[in-house]
Amino acid sequence: MLRIAAATLRRRLTGFLGAFVALALGTTMVGMMTLTLAATFGTPHPGPQRFPHAPAVVAPQGFEGNPMKAPAVLPPELVAQVTAAGNATADRSFPVRLTPDASPDPTPDPTPGRGAGPAAPATTTGHPWSSAAFAGYHLTAGHPPQAPDEIAVGGGDPSLIGRRAEAATPDGTTRYRVVAVTDARWFENAVFFSDTEARRLSPGVNALVTDADPARLATLLHGRAVLLDGDGRTRLDPDPTGGAQALADAQAMAGSTTGLAVCVSVFVVIATFAFATEQRRRELALLRLVGAAPRQVRRMVLGEALLIGLAAATAGCALAPLCTVPLRSWMLGHHVAPSWFTVPLNPLPLLVSFVVGVAAALAGSAATLVRVSLIRPIEVLREDAVERRTMTPVRRLLGAALLAGAVATGAVIAATQPYLAASARKYQAVPVLYVGAVALLAPVLLRPVTALLTGPLRRSAKAGPMLVRANVLTSRRRTAATVAPVVVAVGLVATLLTTQGSGDAAALARQRQEVHAAGVVVPAGPGIDARTLEGLAAVSGVRVTPVTAMNVRIGTAGGEQIDSLSTVAVPASALGTTVTPPVRSGSLAAPPGDFLVVDEHAAESDGLAVGDRVVALLPTGARVPVVVAAVVARGLRGDDAYLSSALTGAVPPSRVYLDSAAGPGRPLDERQTAEVNRVLAGSGAHLVPYGAYLEAQRAHAAEQADNAAVVILGTALAYALIAVANTLVMAVAGRRREFALLGLAGAVRGQVVKVAAAETAVAVVVGTVLAAVATVLAAVTQHASLARLVDGAATVVPWERIAGAVALCALVAVGTAVVATVRATRRRPVEAVGARE
Repeated sequence: MLRIAAATLRRRLTGFLGAFVALALGTTMVGMMTLTLAATFGTPHPGPQRFPHAPAVVAPQGFEGNPMKAPAVLPPELVAQVTAAGNATADRSFPVRLTPDASPDPTPDPTPGRGAGPAAPATTTGHPWSSAAFAGYHLTAGHPPQAPDEIAVGGGDPSLIGRRAEAATPDGTTRYRVVAVTDARWFENAVFFSDTEARRLSPGVNALVTDADPARLATLLHGRAVLLDGDGRTRLDPDPTGGAQALADAQAMAGSTTGLAVCVSVFVVIATFAFATEQRRRELALLRLVGAAPRQVRRMVLGEALLIGLAAATAGCALAPLCTVPLRSWMLGHHVAPSWFTVPLNPLPLLVSFVVGVAAALAGSAATLVRVSLIRPIEVLREDAVERRTMTPVRRLLGAALLAGAVATGAVIAATQPYLAASARKYQAVPVLYVGAVALLAPVLLRPVTALLTGPLRRSAKAGPMLVRANVLTSRRRTAATVAPVVVAVGLVATLLTTQGSGDAAALARQRQEVHAAGVVVPAGPGIDARTLEGLAAVSGVRVTPVTAMNVRIGTAGGEQIDSLSTVAVPASALGTTVTPPVRSGSLAAPPGDFLVVDEHAAESDGLAVGDRVVALLPTGARVPVVVAAVVARGLRGDDAYLSSALTGAVPPSRVYLDSAAGPGRPLDERQTAEVNRVLAGSGAHLVPYGAYLEAQRAHAAEQADNAAVVILGTALAYALIAVANTLVMAVAGRRREFALLGLAGAVRGQVVKVAAAETAVAVVVGTVLAAVATVLAAVTQHASLARLVDGAATVVPWERIAGAVALCALVAVGTAVVATVRATRRRPVEAVGARE
């Protein structure tokens, strides 16, 4: 039967072309995403980054690799002792924000000697020039900075030399002259100052490079600092994972897209193969008539699927590496991945894609295998214009299973982990299951929905509308094959974007309910300097709440680390007034000066309870005892922890909440606003109404969601649209005799084309309605979870995006139907009726 299958393919290349194209493109999509996902794993840059050329480095206890989070400093007396023991070079790391004229590329090219040119303002890391060589920096133009007003820009373009630039540092904003540029390093954007100026801007020494005898150093350090050499120097790196952490966004995007790509491609391929097999009922009945047994029919159908699967999967695997090139360019252009990210040719992801493609082809044929093998020879004589059964038991069972899985998954999340519903990536399975279930069960829903939508056509006195309605209702298998990809295309856009928008709205509503402020002072640089903070505190009638975001490690009194938390340092007086997270245990009223507030997740995972005492290791290197004053509701965007700002020392606030002293959230009057703006003049910071601040965060989240949607949904949507066109081409190719009979009955070619276009338009409308059903189910399920997290959780429906997806589907479907019908009606009706299929 395999020889017969090969012969059948040769004779029916046009009929099987649609299945081949669907599978080849599906394998290409899966291969492209699996290659990209595989490239995000591993350690792209092993070995030390910041100090690869240093013999040994003395680092403070509790140092942080990321210099943007107030790195720890060495005790001054220890610095003096180590310097006296041998050659020592002090390194200081502090945040700097350059003006556009002299900013390095936010994602510098790692190729030595290549500059990025002027770019948008970027937060960079400042260092003294004396430490540049230990990181492997080399001058590409200019001379080392020596005067206090001179700087060297890492990864900068030589055209920057001679320009004046403003640099915002923890000490304030100062104008500098660019005198040199260096090659770039992937792990940081660096700006180098003269040693004297770096010492003024950041007095504390964050690391000390030394060549002193290790044994003598161990005696000197005596537990006050850490000696790092060899691979131990990687502990000082900004990204201790060797680049893997920098790929976190790319990995999340590629993982979500890969899962979605597999689901969409497998579903579309299965539906396409099943439709191609169903179109051959008369041919298979003829085989039965000449003596073929059911077993032989099954083997032939599977043989055809295997041959097509092998050829199409091979073509898809060959195209996949080529498609990663534009995908990588897009990821780099939208900062989803760092500039050094590459997608190498990896045989394992391609092998997985090949297996998925072949398995999908076999599954598509197997879905109708029992049904087609039991075709009776009498079927060849039966008039099958009216289809009696449009669903196989396998499809019915699979659709019901997906629907039950969606409901069960949503119910379990709502009952146990409702916070997952606030993240579209973590909640993605629920909407995808709903869309898959509705698409599979479309034939069951098709007749009532179509009868309702085409009801007005019944009353038409013209033959065309009545014919359209009759064709759609009687040819349900063909209509369902067109509707299913439309459900997938529109349903994925509607459900996933609704999930994303509703989750972001819930997080924003939660923040609005937790923080009561009239305005927010946002710094232009890394933080708000002490002088500006003092000026704000002096404004009469204004309540000032400085907020400092930082990473804090907590541990036992014996030195054992418990966890690392992203915390917000606030004054004790702000808890319960300006900052009011939902309390689960303990109290926010009158907390002690050494309070620590953790959320439910940290309390559960770390075994913490109200009243427990732990030691907090601050980014400055200080160890301070704290007491857990309260446990609050789990955060929707990571840790929700608060620390007393009385413990953070001189770490500059990252923002300041302002409101009237008359009460939290009360707006400032004109006098107070004018006085605040006067204080902020020249500091680079600016006052933003709290509503506008939240709106900016919402817009930023929406922009990130749009970037993710371009890849996650764009790829799936494009493939679903191709499947729509592909299915229509296959369907129209099997209707030549039907169109010819219409011509013999008196219909002109234009009327036949209009009927085919109208049928397709009805199918798009039906698919849109079914996609709306999936969207409503997904939104209701998500709302059940979000309502447990936020009072008055809103459901955000992206009407414009959904309308765009529907319009795109209609354009592709109707356009394809028109072109295919025009081609199918080229012959004269009498020739088409007598022609062999």
